[in-house]
Amino acid sequence: MKKSLAICLSMLALVLTSCFPDDDDAVLSPYAVLKSFSIGNITSKYPSFTSAGYDTTVTKTIQGSSYPFSINQVAGEVYNVDSLPFATKVDKVAFEMQLSGYAKIYVDSTDTFEGFLASDSLDFSTPRKFRITSTDSEYYRDYTVSVNVHQVEPEEMVWNKYSSVDAFVPQRALEYNGELCLFGEKDGQWMLATSSLSGAPSWNVVTVEGLPAGARLATVQLFGGVLYVAAAEGLYISTDAMNWDPCYTGSAFVAIVGVSDDEGKMWIATESELLTTANGADFESAGVLPAGFPLYGVSMASYKLNHNSTIVRYMLIGHDNEAMDGEAAVWSKLSTEDNWTKYDNGNNPFPCPALKGLSVLRYDDFLYAIGGAGVAQGENVGAFASFYVSRDNGITWKAPGGFYQLIPDELQGNESPFVATVDSNNVMWIVLAGEEPVVWKAIINRLGFKK
Repeated sequence: MKKSLAICLSMLALVLTSCFPDDDDAVLSPYAVLKSFSIGNITSKYPSFTSAGYDTTVTKTIQGSSYPFSINQVAGEVYNVDSLPFATKVDKVAFEMQLSGYAKIYVDSTDTFEGFLASDSLDFSTPRKFRITSTDSEYYRDYTVSVNVHQVEPEEMVWNKYSSVDAFVPQRALEYNGELCLFGEKDGQWMLATSSLSGAPSWNVVTVEGLPAGARLATVQLFGGVLYVAAAEGLYISTDAMNWDPCYTGSAFVAIVGVSDDEGKMWIATESELLTTANGADFESAGVLPAGFPLYGVSMASYKLNHNSTIVRYMLIGHDNEAMDGEAAVWSKLSTEDNWTKYDNGNNPFPCPALKGLSVLRYDDFLYAIGGAGVAQGENVGAFASFYVSRDNGITWKAPGGFYQLIPDELQGNESPFVATVDSNNVMWIVLAGEEPVVWKAIINRLGFKK
C-alpha cells in the first residue's frame, strides 16, 4: 500500500510540474492533442404556444452532458453528433477541455488568435478554430469546433404538393420493392401507378393483369415479401404488383383483414368466418366472424409491444357495412389472445372519428386518423380538417395541439376520393383523385433527421 501511494504521489508531481512550462524544472512535452471537449448547461428561450394557440416563449435549461462531443483527430473536427434543440442560443457557451500534458490554447477570434483557458465560455454561433500547442513549443494541432443546433423545428410537419395520375381513382397505396405502388381504376380498368419514394413522384402507369372484375383492390396487402388481394373468386398473389395469379379458390373472401410479418400471419375474412394463413395457401379457422366486425374501409396496424417484443398488438379500424356509414369500429387483439375485442365508446368523449373514407395510419409510433367530412369529438368537421391521433392504442382520438402538425389550408375541404400510406422513409403520402389529382407528402422534421 505504501509503495502504491508513493507511486501515485510521484505521478501527481510529474503532472503538476508539466502544467507549468515557465518553471525551470518543468518537463516539456512534444504532444499537442485535444483529448475531450464538453459544454456546460445552456439556458435559452424557445418558441411555443399557449393552450389557446397564441405565440409565446418558454425558458428551458439544456443539459450539456446530454450532448457528448466527438473528436476526429485526423480531420481535426470536434462536434456534437446529436444537435441541440431548435432555437438554442449558443452565443455564450461554457466549455471544458482535456489536453495531453500542458498546452497553450488559442481560439480563432477574427484575424488573430487569443489565449483562452481550458475551461471558459465562448460564442459558438459559428464554428471556432482551436490551436493546441505542445509545451515544448515545437508542435501544434488545429481543431475546428462546431456546436450543432437543429435549424428546423423538429416537431413541425412539413408538406409538399405534387401532381398525381390523371383520371385515376386510387383504391390502395403501399410501398413495395422500394417504390410507391398506387392501385386504382382508370377508364374502367384496374391500373397500377408506381413511383420512386424520393422527391417529386414520376408515375409509370400500367394495366393490372390477371385480376377479376370483383377484386377488392382496397384490400391489397404485403405479406412475406409478396402481394395479396381478396376477391369473391378467392385469394390472388403477385410478385411484381402488375401480374396476378389465383393462389386459393376454396372460399369467397370479403377482405384481407390485415397482416403481421412479426407473427408470420395473415388474417382473412369470409362472410361468416375468420381465417389465418402463414403462406397464402393453407388456412386455419380463427373462429366465427364476430358481429359488427369491420370488413370495409379497413385500416390495420400491427406492432410489437414496447415492453415485450415477443407480443404483437393488432389494431383494426373500419366499418361492418359496404356503404361504410356511421362511426368506425375499433377492434384490438394481442398475439397471445384468441379473440378480438371491440372498444366500447359508450362513455368515451374522444372516440375514433366518423369520417368519410376514413384512413388510419401507424405513424411516429401512434395511430393517425384522417378523412373526409364527418363527425369528430362530437362536432361536425370538414374534410381533412385535422389529424386525429391516438396515443393509447386506439382508445381516444384527439387533434394535435399547437401548430406543429397542421394540415395545409389547400388540402382542407378537399372531398375527392383518396388513399394514404406511410413509407419506409417516414414520409406520409396522401393521394387524391378529382379534377386536379394531387399527391401530398408530409414528414415530421425529426423523423427525417439522419442518425
